[in-house]
Amino acid sequence: MKKTLLILASILLIISCKDDQKSKDAENKTSDKNEVVSDTETSSTPQKTSSPTNASKTLDLEQEVQNFITCKKAATERNDCRNSITKIISEGFDLTEFNDPKLGYVVYDSIRPIAESSRNWIQLGTINQETIDQALEHTNRGGLALIIDTSETYGHVVMIVPGESKKSGSWGMKLPNVLSLTNYKPEKSFSDKSLSYAMKKSDDLKIFLRQ
Repeated sequence: MKKTLLILASILLIISCKDDQKSKDAENKTSDKNEVVSDTETSSTPQKTSSPTNASKTLDLEQEVQNFITCKKAATERNDCRNSITKIISEGFDLTEFNDPKLGYVVYDSIRPIAESSRNWIQLGTINQETIDQALEHTNRGGLALIIDTSETYGHVVMIVPGESKKSGSWGMKLPNVLSLTNYKPEKSFSDKSLSYAMKKSDDLKIFLRQ
């Protein structure tokens, strides 16, 4: 009798162990399935990215160049179109410091003295690889970076365009593309060429960043 009971107990124990194993296997399969669903949801859900606090509005720079050339062709007064670059940066970056009651916006040679006296602007100084890289990084984050020829009162002003810098043989460094509106030869204006096409290398070229 005892031998029979012992055999029955052993059989019941084996059955119980098998049921427990089946239950664990089922739980593991359910867990694996949930992990796959979770990964799928994560990969299909777009990640949110924060926008730069000083990001510019969308600017059609190619169209702005054409607008400038057209404006210069129809110009009759000395100051006609000389505030085009100021208008672009003011409207594109919501700036008010360059507003003018008569012209709408000050002419380009007024940008430098206003920026030099404003706490809203950082002066990086002369151009070298470190400062030009810093300026392009600022631009790629949505900021505004200008390069001004300080050798004369009416020194040329260009705006750095977002993108990658490329090696310039004449400058011996990597340079970004710029928006260049040329008052004396409007047809040479552009928005998709290197800084080296707009200015000659000089210590008089200074970089200004709008905070």
